[in-house]
Amino acid sequence: MISRLVPAAAFFLGTLAASGQLIVPGFDAARTGYTQTGEADMDDGEGSFSVSRFQLFSALSRPISPADGWFVVPFFDYRFTDLNIDDAPADYPIDDEDLHSLTLSSFIVSMRENSRWIHMGWVRAELATDFEHVNDDDFTFDLAAGSGYRFNEKFTLGAGASVMNLNGDVKVYPGINFDWIVNDQFRLGLYGPSFIAAWSPTEEWLVSFREDPLGGVWNVAGENGESRAIDYTSFRLGLYLSRRLTGNLWITAGGGAVVGNQLDYTTTGGDELVERDADATFFGSIGLRLKAW
Repeated sequence: MISRLVPAAAFFLGTLAASGQLIVPGFDAARTGYTQTGEADMDDGEGSFSVSRFQLFSALSRPISPADGWFVVPFFDYRFTDLNIDDAPADYPIDDEDLHSLTLSSFIVSMRENSRWIHMGWVRAELATDFEHVNDDDFTFDLAAGSGYRFNEKFTLGAGASVMNLNGDVKVYPGINFDWIVNDQFRLGLYGPSFIAAWSPTEEWLVSFREDPLGGVWNVAGENGESRAIDYTSFRLGLYLSRRLTGNLWITAGGGAVVGNQLDYTTTGGDELVERDADATFFGSIGLRLKAW
């Protein structure tokens, strides 16, 4: 049952991540990695920005079964984002920023041996801040629910919805996805905002094409100490090569394009103060991942 639980958890976290701000853990029990983007020129020649990100993600325990057919798994995620602004106008409100996100989340999954249905709930609490001042606006709370149907051992279809930022500018995102094991070497999946096509020529190597969100929302201090939000949105289109080091430990490196770049400065209620679209750029990443149980 646990071998089925982990893919189900990844599947539904993807489904419910339609906002592009949730963590899609894939099939990892833990991972760490570093991503660097190139300079993205903002509209009208008003400066550029680049992003460096370090991530440390881990399940906090093996799946816990409080009752027959029910499983709970808690997660921890830390992300450090270094936002670099170059050649922006003097009155541009965003400067170089060190941004932090600490998240505790947990999902509960209902799966039964004699049923093809999977049901899931999810809750998350996040501290997203520059740490210059921390108040209630730095915390957000989210929840989600979804269901899916396993047509057979190779194909699952699901749908759900997430409710984000319950204590602020509330947003609702529906999501749909599928997971298709084409054969022993090839797998396709649409997991909310992420698409993955993976090819495993041997048990030691994995080649994948992925489309993933790369962004976030952080509370920062405004000019007069008021709460303001930096809202960064983008998507990575990349090719990755993974190699098994030992057991379930893998190393992954990849790169590609970053598209759909947008950097907004808003009030905590979501009112836009400054909005900047930016050109596409490139990225490179490297990391370690520990496959799930």
